[in-house]
Amino acid sequence: MKRIHVVVMVAVATLIPGVVAGPAGATPAEGDVVRTDLGKGTTTAPIWIVTAGQPTTLHVQRLLLKPGAGSGWHTHPGPEQSVINDGTVVVQTAAYCAPVEYTAGQAVVIPAGIPHRVTNEGAVEADVVVTYTLPADAPVRDDSPAQCA
Repeated sequence: MKRIHVVVMVAVATLIPGVVAGPAGATPAEGDVVRTDLGKGTTTAPIWIVTAGQPTTLHVQRLLLKPGAGSGWHTHPGPEQSVINDGTVVVQTAAYCAPVEYTAGQAVVIPAGIPHRVTNEGAVEADVVVTYTLPADAPVRDDSPAQCA
């Protein structure tokens, strides 16, 4: 008999918090909300962004490169994170010079200050979403002299 009382007490003690507190639930969006993913890509490069307590600007662009188009050599004062949504781009950095091809679903990370260029050597338009993490009020892009032969 004693055993039954203990089991019942444990069962009641387990159920009471759920009854008193009520079910927990997520907070849904309110009103007419539409969320659109602009891109999703994966990179194997380790990423860290440090702004050291300084004001920071996030600048997001959609870059459309027609076949044969290119960005020219340039730098950014903060890191660039890009997702290739469609097509193929070739990225060349001054650090390595060897062109690297990226296709839809891949991500590219270019550290701050690294001269680089992006070209579309494919037959279809390339669609890229780019996010720049910049010091506040800094320009998005600075032209750079050609770096590799």
